[in-house]
Amino acid sequence: MNGFGASGKTCSKRAPQHPQLTCRLNSVRSINAGLHHRLHARTCTDLVTPNTQTRLLRQIIPKEKLYIILAVATILVECTDATRILALNEEQQNCATAANTSIYAAAAFTDKEMSVLQQLVLQTKGQETTYDRTLVMRALAIREHKARMLVFGCGRDSVFWAKHMNRHGETVFLEDNKEWAALNVGLKTHLVKYNTAPLQAWLDKMDADAASADRHNAWTPLNEQQIASLSITGAPAGLFEQWWDVILVDAPMGFVPTEHPGRLAPIYMSASMLARQRARRPCAAVDVFVHDFDRRAEREW
Repeated sequence: MNGFGASGKTCSKRAPQHPQLTCRLNSVRSINAGLHHRLHARTCTDLVTPNTQTRLLRQIIPKEKLYIILAVATILVECTDATRILALNEEQQNCATAANTSIYAAAAFTDKEMSVLQQLVLQTKGQETTYDRTLVMRALAIREHKARMLVFGCGRDSVFWAKHMNRHGETVFLEDNKEWAALNVGLKTHLVKYNTAPLQAWLDKMDADAASADRHNAWTPLNEQQIASLSITGAPAGLFEQWWDVILVDAPMGFVPTEHPGRLAPIYMSASMLARQRARRPCAAVDVFVHDFDRRAEREW
C-alpha cells in the first residue's frame, strides 16, 4: 500500500481524497497514543511517518482543533469499518443461505394457507398445479412472507400471492389483459403491452439458428429491432432497476404462436434484472419461476 512519497504529500489510497486534510488526520492519529487501544484505531496510523507531520500540525492547527479533528476522524473510520464488517458478514450469510437448498424443502405452511391453496387449485383446474404453486410458496415462506415479489400476469391466484403468501411484503403485478387486470382491484397492478407478437416469428428464428452452420453458437445475436421489441410498454419507470426477491413469470399467453406474444420479454427482463442484482450482491438469494416451461419458447429462452 502506498504511503507518503518523497515530497511528503501523497496520502494513502485508503484515506479520504483530500490531500492536506487526510495527511493531517493520519498524523493526528499517530501522535495520540491513547487511540491505539481503541478498535480499528490503527487503520490509517501506519500509513504515514508521524514526526515531521506532527511538528507541522502543531504549528498550523491549534491544539483544541486538533482534538476535534481527531475525534471526528476516529468516528468516521470506526463507522466505516463497522459497516464494512457488517456487509461482509451479511454477504457470507447470503452465500450460505443460497447454497443451502434444504431450507426450501423445510419451509412450512399454515393450515389456512393450505386450505386457501386447495380452494385455488379447484378453481383453476388445468392451470398451475399444487406442486407448481408450492415451489413459489416455499420461496415466500423462507422469507417470512415479506419479500419483494414481481409477478408477470394476473389471475385468480393474485390475491393468494399478495394477501396470503406475501402478506407482509410487496407484490407488484404486470398484466396485458384488461379483463384479468380488472379482477385484481386493490392490488398493485399495472396494465402493460408486450411487443413480441407473433411468437411464431421468434420460433422461426430459433429454427434458423438451430440449422445454422455455426454449431458453436446456437443463437445469432439479436438486432436492434428485436431488442426493442423485448421492451415492455407501460411498466412504471425504474421498476426493472429495483431489487426483487421473487419473480414469477406467468404471462403473457403463448399457446397460439401465430397470435400471442409468448413470454420472451418477461424472461428477457428477468434475466437482465437478475444480472444487475447479482452484480450488486453476488450471493443474495433470488428466485425466478417460469410457468409453462414445457413450451419450447419458454424453455429455450
